[in-house]
Formats: sequence, C-alpha cells, structure tokens
Amino acid sequence: MRDFVRLSTLVMLALSGFASMAGAQVQSPVKAPSAGAQPVVAPAATPDVCYTAYGLTPKQKQQICTDVIDAGTAKNPLATGLAYFNRGVARAQDGDPKGSLSDYRTALRFYTDVIRTSAPSGPVVFQRGMIYHTMGDADQAIVDYSDAIRMMPSDVQALVNRGIILYTKKDNNEGALADFNAALKINRCEATAWINRGMVYKRKGDLSQSIADFTDAIKCLPANGPVVGGPNLDPAGKPFAAAHYQGITKSTQLADAYYQRGMVYLDKGSKDREQAKVMYDTAIKDFNEAIRINPTAAAHFVGRASTYMYKEMFQPAIDDFTVAIKLSPGDEYSYLHRGIAYHSVNEPDKAIDDYTEANRINPLDVNPLVNRGIVWYSKKGEYDKAIKDFTDALKIDPKEINALINRGISWREKGDPDKAIADFTEALRLGLLTGDVLKFGTDDPEAIRHWAQVAHARYQRGTAYVLKTEYDLALADFNESIRINPTEARVFVARGGVYLARQDYRRGIADFDEGLRLDPEYAFAWFQRGFAHHALDEPDKAYADYSKSIRWDPKYITAYLNRGIILYTRRGDYDAAIVDFTKALELGPDNINALMHRGLAYGGKGEFDKGFADLNRAIELSPQFARAYYYRGMLYTVRGNADRALADFDAALKLDDKSAESYIARAGIYALKGDQDRAIADLTQTIQIVPNAATPYYNRGYSYFSKGIYDKAIADYSEAIRLNPRMAVAYNNRCLTRGVVGKELVEALGDCDEALKLLPDNMDARDTRGFIYLKLGDYPVSINEYNASLQVEPNRPRSLYGRGLARLKSGDKAGGEADMAAAVKLAPAVANDFTRFGIK
Repeated sequence: MRDFVRLSTLVMLALSGFASMAGAQVQSPVKAPSAGAQPVVAPAATPDVCYTAYGLTPKQKQQICTDVIDAGTAKNPLATGLAYFNRGVARAQDGDPKGSLSDYRTALRFYTDVIRTSAPSGPVVFQRGMIYHTMGDADQAIVDYSDAIRMMPSDVQALVNRGIILYTKKDNNEGALADFNAALKINRCEATAWINRGMVYKRKGDLSQSIADFTDAIKCLPANGPVVGGPNLDPAGKPFAAAHYQGITKSTQLADAYYQRGMVYLDKGSKDREQAKVMYDTAIKDFNEAIRINPTAAAHFVGRASTYMYKEMFQPAIDDFTVAIKLSPGDEYSYLHRGIAYHSVNEPDKAIDDYTEANRINPLDVNPLVNRGIVWYSKKGEYDKAIKDFTDALKIDPKEINALINRGISWREKGDPDKAIADFTEALRLGLLTGDVLKFGTDDPEAIRHWAQVAHARYQRGTAYVLKTEYDLALADFNESIRINPTEARVFVARGGVYLARQDYRRGIADFDEGLRLDPEYAFAWFQRGFAHHALDEPDKAYADYSKSIRWDPKYITAYLNRGIILYTRRGDYDAAIVDFTKALELGPDNINALMHRGLAYGGKGEFDKGFADLNRAIELSPQFARAYYYRGMLYTVRGNADRALADFDAALKLDDKSAESYIARAGIYALKGDQDRAIADLTQTIQIVPNAATPYYNRGYSYFSKGIYDKAIADYSEAIRLNPRMAVAYNNRCLTRGVVGKELVEALGDCDEALKLLPDNMDARDTRGFIYLKLGDYPVSINEYNASLQVEPNRPRSLYGRGLARLKSGDKAGGEADMAAAVKLAPAVANDFTRFGIK
C-alpha cells in the first residue's frame, strides 16, 4: 500500500452535509441530496410519492416526478416547483449534474414568482432557501433562512439549515453553534440540531463532544421506527398514512446519527494507532446500525467501506462500495475508493475502470488521474499512459505534488532519470514552499503528512540519482529523507544499497539492520543484507539472510540463486543448491543464472550430462551472454577437457573483452598446458581490468615461478598479499620461491608460519617448511615438518621424498632410501622437483 497516494489519508467527503436537511423539511418534505438513492421497490400508485422524503431509486424518483410535471397535476405553483426540485435531486444522485441544475433553476423560478406575488410566508421563503442551498448559493440561502427565522421565531428548521450553511459553506463554526444551540433551546430533542452540532465539534477537533452530541440525537429518536426502504403500501395494499412517513423521517435521522458517530470513531482510529482497532470496530458497529435502519443511503455503506479500507479488509470494502454505487451511481468517491481497493487486491483492470469512471464524473479532480496513473506504471508497465495521466492531473493543478512524484517515478522506470529528477526537484520546491506554513516537527496531522510527502520526494529523487551512479547526490537525498522521516524502512535500505555499490559493506549492513527493525518482513532488505555478508565472506550470515528473504517473499528468484551459490560453493551441498536453482527455474523457467549455476552444481556432484544440458540451454537462450560460455568452460575444466574449455573462454572473451574472470580462467588452461607466456599475458590483461584484485597477481606469480623467473614471482606474490593479507596460498608460494632462491630463508619461514596461521591444516605449507629447513641443513626439524604432513596423508609423494632426503642427509641411509623409493613409486618424477629447486 505504500505507493498509493491516497490510501493513507482517506478523506471522508461531506457525505452528510445536507443529511439533516431531510429531517428539517417538516413543512414540505423534500429528499435531500446526501441521503442517498433508494433500493428498487414497487413505487406507490400515487404522484404524492414525488413529494416525500422517502423511498425510491433516483430513476424511479425522476420518472414519478416527471409524470407529475408532464401531467400538470400539481395543485399549485409551489407543488410544481417542488416536483422540479425533487427531480433535480434525483438527477444529481444519478450522475446528471446538468439536468439537476436545470431543474433547480426551474423550481427557483416557481418559488420566486410566488414570493413576489403573495403575502410573505415563512415556509415558502424557507423552501426557496433550501433550493438556493442545494444549488450552492450560500449567501442567498442565508438571506432566505434568516427571513424565515424572523417570520417563524419558534421554528427550529430554518435555524438548523442556516447553521448548516454557516459551517459547510462559510467556515463559521461559532455562528453555526449559535444557531444549533438556539434550536435546542426551542426543542431540546431536535435531532437535526444535535447531529449538526456534533459535526461542528468534529470540525473543531473536539471528538468526544461530537460523539456526545450524536449520542444525544440517538437518545432523542425512537429506536423501533420503520425501516427506511420498506414497502410503499400497507398490508392491505393501501398507501401509508402521513404518520408512517413521519416515522420514516425519524428513522432517517436516527440512521444518520449512527452514521455520523461512526465517522467520528473512524476519525479517532485514524489518529490514534494504539486505539485504532477498538475505534474501527466501534465505527463498524455504528455503520451496521445505520445500514440496518436505512439501507437506502449510499453514505452508510461508504462509511463502513472506508473503515474496512483502514483495516485493510479490501474485499468487504469492495462489496460495500459496490452497494453504494448501485444506490448512488453518480458518486465519484465510491468509484475512486473502490478503485483503490481493487488496486490493493491486485485487480488492476477493475481499478482502472473505477478510476476512469470517477474521472468521468468529476473531470476536475486530480485523484482519479493520479491513482490511475499509478496502476498504469506499477501494475501494467504502461509508462506512457501513466505519464499522460500525471500530466493531465498537473494541467488541472500544477501544484499537485503526488502527480509530480509519480510522473518522476514513471520517467525513472522508463529509463529517463533526468526527467525524473526534474519532476522530483519541482515536487520538492513546491513541498518546501508549503513547508513554510506547515512547520516541520509539529503534531499537526496535516503537517506530518506534508513532510512525509517531502521526504518521499527526496527518496524518489535519490533513487533516480542512483540510476545515474551519482552516489553523492543520492546519499544527500536519502540522508535528508531520513532526517525528515526516520520511520521509512525503504529509505534506509536504499541508502544501504548505495553503500553496497561503493563496497562499503559494513555501513550498508547498518542501514539494512535499521530497515529491518522498522519492517521485519521486508524481503528485499533481508536479501541486501545477505548480499553484503556474502561479499564480506560471511557465508553463514548470508545464508541466514537469504533464507529470511525467501520466507517473506517465496517468489524472490534472486534470493534462491544466491542461497544456492553459497550451498555449492561454500558448503559443498550440491543437492540442496540444485533444489534452490530448480525452485528459481520454476518461478522463472528461462532464468539464465539459475540454469548456469545449476549446471555447475550438477558438475560438482559428477552429473556432467545434466550440467552441460543446463549450460547448453543457457547459451541457446542467450547466445550473446559471455558468462554462459565462461561457466560452461569452467565445467569443461572440471571434467578435464582443456581444449573445449579453452574454446568457451575464447568465445566469452570475444563477447566481453573486459571479463576478468574469463581471462583468469583461460590463463589457467594455458598454465596447465605449459604455455606460461600466454597465461602471463592474460593475467596482465586481467590486472589492467581489476588492478585491486589479488588473484591475478597470485596466478601470474605462479606462472613466473614455473618459468623460473623467481624475482617477478616473489613480486607478484607480495602484491597479492598486500591486496589480500589473508591469502594463505600466496604466503606459502612466496615461502617456497624464497626457499628456491635461497637468499631469504628466514623471511621464507615467516611466510610459511603466516600461511599456517591462516590455514593450520595446510600440508603444502608444512612441506614448504620442511623444504626450507632441508635447505638450512636443520634435518631433524625438516623431518618433523614432513612427518606432520604424512600423519594427515601417509602416501603423500613430496612429503615422503623430502623426509627421505632429510633422513639420508642426517645419516639414516636405510630410512631415507626407503622413503625416497616409496615416493618415486607413487610419483616417478617427484625427484625432479627437488633437483630443480637445488636439492639432490
């Protein structure tokens, strides 16, 4: 949900602004715009239904009122005007704003004509005020309501409706409270006054008093009145009497009081995370009661649906929004938020349809465009369509920061980081301008939301800088985003990713730790931390993190790949590695990396046919991918087919002449074939590509040693040790080379000692120490070193021959000759190694 620009701040529209007006129309009941459409019922066989506040779908209401108008059966001009007004209300509910406005104007003309030609009448002036009110002409409505109050000082309805205008249209909360209090002095149980006073207290932030007012309204109203939306005829088939419709009006008010109280509980839940569950559950109870009493009001279903949205119960929310849309087809809010719910349950096509309908209903609202754009790029990969939606939103409101941020994301994902950065920068400029008013660090919810948005823009711009490998600028944005909003896990993870790119793995791990503290189920954070441990040669920690990544996202292919690599390269568990690579291939059947590594794992356990099948498939799928040839060459090397391995390494380097690993592998084949000059050439090329890597220096030292160029061998081993002080084999080979040269024997022993510290069970280092002591003439110590090797591997030819020479030189001719003979029997050319190194 974090990418939805509207889910975190669901704004309940003024669904009830006119709800009390339904109850206010005692003189001549008129259906109020917010009371919602009615269910499909058999209409009463009387045109009087056009004038009631109760009962029909918008289309039914339109038809009956149209019949009244066309038949000319209205008793007087006021009745005709009221028919036009009520038809206009029905048209508005049915999504026909032009038709409704036309009807309102006609109704207004009838009432104005009567007022001009007749004696002043409070009820008539009041009704005209209602028409002005519904049309949005607040000033003229206030004039008419004030005149009605003057003419009818003991009537509460004009006071209530004037109060409604004062707080909904004039932002005059205190004036509204004065009107509602005056109404309550006249009638302590005037439910509409309690309901609207409760709404004013809600606007003022006094939620406890608001709940108290709605509760008083509920107490004032009969609990067992008729259900709104029932049949139009009594059991005898006759129209109900006026008392029934008065009961319906009370039931409508009771349902509205429950609805409004539920809205306050919803508001309290959204502001208090600790009490959220209790508040949401209480809100749902109130909405349930409102729906039970009045199932014809779309607003009641919308309120419950909105609560389900906060609880992330998206399917019940969708169901309620669907009912609301049937009851009030022209309600943009229901389409918009049902779209968000569909988005949340990964039904992008339905979400797009709903956002499109919301945009059709209200083409000046940017929210459907922004949310539809998000679906286009995040769910459908349609970046151009997304960019168009965000651009259209910005034409409506050039300061719409969410449109800028999401258009920037679309540009970035499309591969144009420069345009993305331009959008993010503009979003930040606008955000900081607003920040001058909404001060950072306050408890004001609007300020908190605003600064979270600024932090989000910083984060998104940072990710665009990462694409351009402008890491300093990316870090600056991530740092600022974290300063503003230190609760967003993904920003820490993004900054950790920059540290990974810079090979600053420990700082990366620190950021991943914080990201996981904030969001323990963040699969990508587990993966990234595993990668850092992997790079630091901490395979057990890496394995654990990759496993956690898989736990929270069982479809994360790369986590299976990297865990599999650890299994076969560090643990020698080829079977478990093959399971991981096979799982990766189930998720992505043509994944080249999974095929390559499974092929190597098969080769590691000796199943070469399966291994080559995987690697051949990888090359078939991607014949221009150099690494596939490299891996197949490695498998040929393991199998002992040097010529085919060489051909694959040649192919890899033809496709990628900067592949250090392919140069190293080909150099190894050349070395095995005895072509040390070509091996040295390849390793020299490798050093130019990766000058800070120890392995090519070590391997080139080996080739120089094989050619007898010992000074260059020692120099290369020394450089390898400088670059990797824990490279035990480099210490051992420098020890041997110094021993062969015979000039730095004490330093040579120091090298062997260091090799044994790093690898205590290394027999090569033991043999080399034995060789050095043999050269020094310290035969007993030489014998002890060779004995240590032979305890581990009794038939080790070099150890046997070296001990034989030491025994022979120390006077043990029989023992020496026996050892040497045994060694020659195991390896006939073993004597040549010692002769070549100056010992006979």
